[in-house]
Amino acid sequence: MFAGLTAGAVAAVAAVLVSLPLRSPSDTLLNSASVALAALMSGAVSGLLWLALRRTGRPALWFLAAWSAIFLPASAFVLFLGQSQLDGFISFALPLALIVYLVTGLLTLVIHRFVPGLRWWHGVAAVGVAAALGFGLVTQSDQESGRLELPPPGSHSLPAESPSESGA
Repeated sequence: MFAGLTAGAVAAVAAVLVSLPLRSPSDTLLNSASVALAALMSGAVSGLLWLALRRTGRPALWFLAAWSAIFLPASAFVLFLGQSQLDGFISFALPLALIVYLVTGLLTLVIHRFVPGLRWWHGVAAVGVAAALGFGLVTQSDQESGRLELPPPGSHSLPAESPSESGA
């Protein structure tokens, strides 16, 4: 289980950092916190799937097949549903989904095979780091700041006339 959670946490960190320069269709809904939580949930699913399949013959093959059979259709459904509600959803979410799919799936196997001494607190620490990064960067967005600012020096923009000043 902790191999999947740790892999999901690593994928969350990568996806959060990649999401920052991408243009989010909704900074309120699709921010670094929601990206991190989605990746962490994928890690939990990956961990449960590995627990269920690790004692089968050829567990890596069965795991990758099951991971693909679960993750890819679910991602496609979310991508198309999201695009129907928010313009630009696919261009924002597709690269993040690919990162989470590849990193979580492959790293679950790598961690289980090459880091057999992984303890429960390693997974908890990785999840904590990923959640802290996701929630810590939630204010980093691609929208206008909302601050009142003067135009830059030398700009020749004139203020718009209000209806009461137009002589009507």
